[in-house]
Amino acid sequence: MGECKYCHKDAGWFSSKHSECEEKYNIGVTKLKAIIRNCFEKKEDFFLHKSETDRICADSYIGQDFLISIYRELLEEAVNKYLNDSVIEKNEETCIARFIQFSGFTQNSLNTTHALDKVVQSRVLQEILKGNVPKPAITISGDFPFMLSKNETLIWMFRNIILHEQKTRREYTGRSSGFNIRVAKGIYYRTGGFKGTPVETSYMQRISEGSVCLTDKNLYFSSMEKSMKIPYDKIISLESYSNGLGVQKDGANSKPVFFERLDSWFCYNVISNLK
Repeated sequence: MGECKYCHKDAGWFSSKHSECEEKYNIGVTKLKAIIRNCFEKKEDFFLHKSETDRICADSYIGQDFLISIYRELLEEAVNKYLNDSVIEKNEETCIARFIQFSGFTQNSLNTTHALDKVVQSRVLQEILKGNVPKPAITISGDFPFMLSKNETLIWMFRNIILHEQKTRREYTGRSSGFNIRVAKGIYYRTGGFKGTPVETSYMQRISEGSVCLTDKNLYFSSMEKSMKIPYDKIISLESYSNGLGVQKDGANSKPVFFERLDSWFCYNVISNLK
């Protein structure tokens, strides 16, 4: 016999839910999300609605695991919405902090979302926009593979970043139209009637996986295979993508590079404003 994942009662053979329980759950989730979103929008105290949200959860089979998942989704949604306007303002930070108290998030739950990183990154950007050199906003655990200069300030560090570098492949296209000449018994040589046209194609080649460090002056990359330092004032092009950041450095021999998994929103804004 299967067990209903909502009410935890017998759901019958080969079934994991009651349709009526799922309907109650979905209605409850819709109501719960509407209350929380409204609080985020109006900067209203979430605790004013605690009795109502508790009742919705009890009536809709929204257990603690379901609830944490819903709250995590709403937190990330609210942070991204605040960032769409600009950096996160002070009253928005206060609202986020109050929601974390209200939700009862454990540290493990918070570690599974990047929402709080976005809040801290927003503070860093606020300082940069004011013309200040931001103080280090993170604590580094483990090895720190970079040698910073004496007057250089660490801003942020990213691990498990994949470096790609632009390469050029040259091929020749054309066809052969030569004719055979007998050189010796049983051996023939075909004359070079091939007219080739060189065609060059560019592609991004994965180089290595390592760490990226942002300071107030430079972008660093370090891995077992390759290390590089890119001064902000030498960057002539930045391209922000959903999965990383493209960088082109000034110089005749410099090739475009792509840092996969890098937080392009944050890095683009840091580099653009410090540049």
